[in-house]
Amino acid sequence: MSGVRAKSSGVTTVVVIGASGFIGEHLLSSFASRSDIEVRVLVHRNKAESRANINFIEGDLLKPESLDALFSKNCTVINLAYLAQNNLEAMANLANACAKNQIRRLVHCSTAVVDGKSRSSKVAEDTTCVPATEYEKTKLQMEALLLEAAIGKFEVTILRPTAVFGSGGKNLLKLANELMTANPWLNYIRSCLFNRRSMNLVAVENVVAALEFLLNAEKVDREVFIISDDDSPVNNYRDVEDKLLAIFGKSYSFPRVFIPKFLLSSLLYLLGKSSTNPSKKYSDQKLAAAGFRKPQDLETAIEAFAVWYKNSCATQGARHVI
Repeated sequence: MSGVRAKSSGVTTVVVIGASGFIGEHLLSSFASRSDIEVRVLVHRNKAESRANINFIEGDLLKPESLDALFSKNCTVINLAYLAQNNLEAMANLANACAKNQIRRLVHCSTAVVDGKSRSSKVAEDTTCVPATEYEKTKLQMEALLLEAAIGKFEVTILRPTAVFGSGGKNLLKLANELMTANPWLNYIRSCLFNRRSMNLVAVENVVAALEFLLNAEKVDREVFIISDDDSPVNNYRDVEDKLLAIFGKSYSFPRVFIPKFLLSSLLYLLGKSSTNPSKKYSDQKLAAAGFRKPQDLETAIEAFAVWYKNSCATQGARHVI
């Protein structure tokens, strides 16, 4: 296990849990350029060398005795972890360790889809959640557990991202793969059916920036914030698809026909999807009102993803879909 370097004067400690995932990789990349923080990252097995301002510390959320080396008094914590199982036990252990070590604030990354089967077409933080899937239920329970455990002990803030995407991420990969390799007529039918269905995408750069903003923002204790790019008019299936097709050098030979939204909604219901509203959007106006400004616009992020996919993942194919 690598030792933790002593902090320089004026440098604050930020602890990151669950950094091995897509958001975590981008977060650490952003943190690496900052000289005002010392970053401690929880890892199960320390195979990485600590570098610059980032230290990797072995531990396990399911082994509470292993967590004390991670924290220091008044540090701030970002939790991105979601385990294959035992998530509530892990969150209880995390909350206890945070209280024991007198941290200042925990920023917990949850998900916007905890709203589940809510009927609202515009979801905000005060929308009543109706979680349907096990994932949605567990995510909401994790939020509640941390909020309850933190009372009188440390600050806690919840961030709920929508569908996070970017170079190296999984969101949009399915669509990109289909446009490159799937039966062209199936792509055409899918495009007609999905039409302007909300994609609820959010650029990973905006999620990382929101996490960093909430580390030191004022008046965010016990608050929930959504981060989304649903304010962009292109955050729908047809516009996203068109941008990917353009960069892939593909197109449809026939005009796409309009299929009423209620047919798509009915299909989503029959497929057992939690959300059957193809027009559902998530508002992040509360975060904007707190002073947050997104560094990345959605169109630029989609174009960057498409270029990355074309250069890294795409198989060679015909230049026209149909």
